[in-house]
Amino acid sequence: MNIDWKLKSTAFHWIDAFSLHQTLYFLQWHVTRRSRTDVATGYRNWLIHRDHLAALERPHVFEFGAGKSLAQNIFLSQYVGSQTVVDLFPMLNFDLLNDAAAKISNQHPSIAYHPIANRLELAQFYGICYLAPFDAARTPFDDCSFDACVSTDTLEHIPEDGIVSIFKELRRIVASGGLISAVIDYSDHYAYTDRTIGPLNYLQYSTGQFSQFNHRVHYQNRMRHHDYLRLFRSLNFKIIKAEGVDAAPRPPLISDEFDRKEPSLCALKGIFLLQNP
Repeated sequence: MNIDWKLKSTAFHWIDAFSLHQTLYFLQWHVTRRSRTDVATGYRNWLIHRDHLAALERPHVFEFGAGKSLAQNIFLSQYVGSQTVVDLFPMLNFDLLNDAAAKISNQHPSIAYHPIANRLELAQFYGICYLAPFDAARTPFDDCSFDACVSTDTLEHIPEDGIVSIFKELRRIVASGGLISAVIDYSDHYAYTDRTIGPLNYLQYSTGQFSQFNHRVHYQNRMRHHDYLRLFRSLNFKIIKAEGVDAAPRPPLISDEFDRKEPSLCALKGIFLLQNP
């Protein structure tokens, strides 16, 4: 399905205006099918987190921006001790979860498939505690409650000041020497459903120009790889890995707000492994 990105932006405007977020989730599941789990696509990111956490023995893991299916968490359940996963708004869909769990178990028989009907069974069979609504910048957890944190395709949807607040909280709740594994999608998310634009289409606009297309339900901060690297360094995390990968062709138009000379400007994915001091 190809959807003109400006038309989609208009739809997001009205979803925000009338708080129709549950309607959006329904459409993503039943019409656009954007919510269905593509195990093959997600697998690459899951392996990144698995390998990053391999230095820890059965860690207690925190994740913010868990999403609808928890497919990543089901996959990681065989490698970690337990997971506490949160969303700012309730998003968990048990139909999507069971669909993902069945696919993952089929490809990885070591992960037994358990049909899940509620959060209690989710914790019982997969060691996953799901909490929402939940603000990852203001948690009730004790200091050093977790051994690690993972984040996948979430940070690009958070304003920079919000990211700072979350990572300051991670400094507190992740143990000293603990790890933060993050995968960030740097592409224009409108390009996923509009094949007429490139993956960096949004770089042509200034902040003011793009604000008319940037809605709360589909917010994109447009931060580049070097922006995240600067931010993490400013918060005194130890940078173990910082890779900007999957570079796209440089778009013909780039706003003066972006550093055209930055080598990582056109990276479409960021892979970070940080260590808490």
